[in-house]
Amino acid sequence: MVREEVSGSPVARIRFKTAIESGRLKIQSPEKIFITKAREAAANVGDAFWLSETDLQVLALALQLRMQGRTPLVATDDYSIQNVARHLGIEFAPLATLGISRILKWVRYCPACHKKYPSDYKSKKCQVCGTELKRKPLRKTLQKSRKGQGETK
Repeated sequence: MVREEVSGSPVARIRFKTAIESGRLKIQSPEKIFITKAREAAANVGDAFWLSETDLQVLALALQLRMQGRTPLVATDDYSIQNVARHLGIEFAPLATLGISRILKWVRYCPACHKKYPSDYKSKKCQVCGTELKRKPLRKTLQKSRKGQGETK
C-alpha cells in the first residue's frame, strides 16, 4: 500500500525503488492482530477518521516490529500518524514540521455554526447547516475541566 501511495510523486517513486533494489528497504505487511490494535489506538485518540488504510498498516507494522524487540522509527509529518504512534509508544520523526509535542484528543466542529461533534462522527458535513467539518485538538485545560464534569463532547 505504501508503494501505491508514493507512486504519485516521481522523486518519491525513484527513491522507493532505489531503496528496495539496494536492500535498504524491505516490503513487509503487518499481521491482522496489529492492524486491529492500530485501529483501536486511532479510535481511542480520535484519529481513526483521518487515517488511511496505508497509514494504519504502517502503524501496525511498527507496532509489530516493536513487539519483536526491534526499534522502529516512523518518518512522517502527518499529525494523526504521529499522534497514534505516540499513543502506542512508537518513535516517530517529523520530516519538514516540528511534529506534535503531546498526545492530542480531537474534536470535530462546524466552522459555520460552531456545532461540535465527537471525533468518531462518520459524516464529513454538519447535520445542521451542511458545511464541511473541520477538527481541532482539545485544549489541555478544557479536557481536564470536562473530565471532572463527566461530559463526553
